[in-house]
Amino acid sequence: MNRKIGFISSIVIGSAVAIFLICLIAALFNRISFTENLSYGVCAILSWGWVATAVVYSCYAKKERSAAAKIGVCTGVIYSTIISIVYFTQLSTVLYKSVDEKILQAFSFSAAGSWMFNLDLLGYGLLSISTFFIGLSLHADNKIDKALKFLLILHGIFFVCMFVPILPLPASNQGNGGTIALICWCLFFLPICVLSALHYKKLSMAELQLLQ
Repeated sequence: MNRKIGFISSIVIGSAVAIFLICLIAALFNRISFTENLSYGVCAILSWGWVATAVVYSCYAKKERSAAAKIGVCTGVIYSTIISIVYFTQLSTVLYKSVDEKILQAFSFSAAGSWMFNLDLLGYGLLSISTFFIGLSLHADNKIDKALKFLLILHGIFFVCMFVPILPLPASNQGNGGTIALICWCLFFLPICVLSALHYKKLSMAELQLLQ
């Protein structure tokens, strides 16, 4: 059951990243509310799927690496909580404009530097910390797992994004720069999802061979 959950959750987060990537590419040519709201929804699903994936990884962590696995799960839960609040707010309060206009402006995920935008960066910084510790907890004994472990740990570099809102950086019009940066992130994270699915598929096949 654990391996099935790990495989399914890996497929879910991979699909979420792929849909998010398509929405980002579409946004480069024409920003429409449908793709924007769709991207909010799939990113929320991505956060829930990552929690499930991280929990399953923790189930197979060796005792001497259990602390790293637990840290990975805990930071993943915090990431998912923050991201869920950010995107649920966009798909409910902001979408239907159910509060006063001034409050709506504060809640809107409209531009770099806004409250929700900064919370989003905090969330993805915590995701990076989560992947780093999950990578440390992973026992790699084949090429797929070694590549997966390397990418999970390397993804930890993105934790720096959580510090961007608190640095005294000058305000600037980012244009499509933010969208392009997110496209690059998707292209980095998508192989992690694919390798994670292959990891659990390989485990399932090995388990079947043992039962025969």
